[in-house]
Amino acid sequence: MKLVDIILEQNQVGFTSSEPRVVNKTTGTVQWDITPTPLKAAIDLLDDALESLEKGIRDNPEDEKLRQYEEAFSKLKKSLKTHITRTYDK
Repeated sequence: MKLVDIILEQNQVGFTSSEPRVVNKTTGTVQWDITPTPLKAAIDLLDDALESLEKGIRDNPEDEKLRQYEEAFSKLKKSLKTHITRTYDK
């Protein structure tokens, strides 16, 4: 199964939720479980990669290649988030 199929099947981009369940009948309080979807994990991984690259740049300010990778990852993350927002309306 492709990632996009999983996302479309779940009909959510950032999370899926369980059916609400009543916790307290007197007050009408309900709860449900929230589970992140694969797209959220992909964005989190890009965030982690960017943080690592930024740390590498601070430790090695003369390394121009690290700056190029940081710029490429930053553009990829922005592009992915834009695609998700436009395609899945989240």
